[in-house]
Amino acid sequence: MAGLVVLVLCTLMLGAAVGLALCQAEIGRAVRRVRAHLSPPPPAPSAPAIEEVAAALRRVRREVLAPVPGTPMARRRGTMAAYDDLLGQAARALGVTDLVTDLREGTDREAERLRLEHLLREAGLVIDQPRSDRR
Repeated sequence: MAGLVVLVLCTLMLGAAVGLALCQAEIGRAVRRVRAHLSPPPPAPSAPAIEEVAAALRRVRREVLAPVPGTPMARRRGTMAAYDDLLGQAARALGVTDLVTDLREGTDREAERLRLEHLLREAGLVIDQPRSDRR
């Protein structure tokens, strides 16, 4: 009787091993479906992508460097404030120290803006519009 039990157990184990080998793809798909169903979705990014920040930075920089003649001073200041905010976002995204948003308007802020632009360029961010895109 004990020999029969051992034979049945060995047969079942061999059948299970062959079944696992033959159904490996289906088992893998089932495991991935269960894992996807049980795991939480990845968190949504809280900040815009660096590519979006860089594109906005280049666009606003053009307006800062060459404002349309007759642009009111309030609009120019607002554009400069938007540019400074974008510089700060880019600095945070790339891990660069940002002091431009903490300084008051004046020569210190302008110097910090130039320093930050330089550091962002060194970090690999293209601030100047590429020559092929210029019109």
